[in-house]
Amino acid sequence: MEKFKINGIDHPAVAAENVEVLSNWYCEVLGFEVVFKDPRPIWLLKAPDGVILEILPIDSNPRPVRTNLTPGWSHVAFGVDDIEAGIAHLDNHNIRWTSVLSPATGGGEVRTFLDPEGNVLQLIQR
Repeated sequence: MEKFKINGIDHPAVAAENVEVLSNWYCEVLGFEVVFKDPRPIWLLKAPDGVILEILPIDSNPRPVRTNLTPGWSHVAFGVDDIEAGIAHLDNHNIRWTSVLSPATGGGEVRTFLDPEGNVLQLIQR
């Protein structure tokens, strides 16, 4: 019998107050493209490297307060070739930064910011 193995991460998902507005922000600001829209509404977006991001509607539970060290999934880090150019681009879109440019765990540099709904994101250059 063949040993079971995971092939990799298929997609992260984020629950949004407004699926259309948040999906459009990821496309316009971060360069994703819409690959599927479900009427529920659930949108699938594709990053330039082919990774899929699912954006779906929130339920009635309140948003928890999170930091990078809050238990559970913490953030999504986007790899870039030029972090300074990425920072300048995001500055043009009035991003709320939650950290300064810092050494990344394992090498490189990282800077943390929030999307329009307060989800924790990072730019990382290795």
